[in-house]
Amino acid sequence: MRKFVAVLFLLLCATSLQAKDKPNPADFPIKIHISASQVVYAQPILIFVNTVLNGKKVTLGGYSSGHGVLVSYPVVNPGDYQIRLREDKSEHKGSFIRQEYELLLPDGDTWECWIVGISE
Repeated sequence: MRKFVAVLFLLLCATSLQAKDKPNPADFPIKIHISASQVVYAQPILIFVNTVLNGKKVTLGGYSSGHGVLVSYPVVNPGDYQIRLREDKSEHKGSFIRQEYELLLPDGDTWECWIVGISE
């Protein structure tokens, strides 16, 4: 009986560790350029990136490790990325604050983030 339980436990662990499907890059239609990245060591760890999104200079913010994203990325390296709008929670028409995005990372993972600032 113990062997059966041990085998069942190993099978359950193996199925939970299977890789999830990688997102399709074609599903990320917006191109952005990240010029700077910053880590804020709070609880939870936050990542902020300065970027140009749809011709506007904005700051994106999101959670790091502990929330299932950016575990192996202490920062998002500057460069060109693909992103998609997940949800628009902005309260006023024309406002960008609180728009939620999903950034496609080079390894195929995604980072959920939102606009936290706008600059000229």
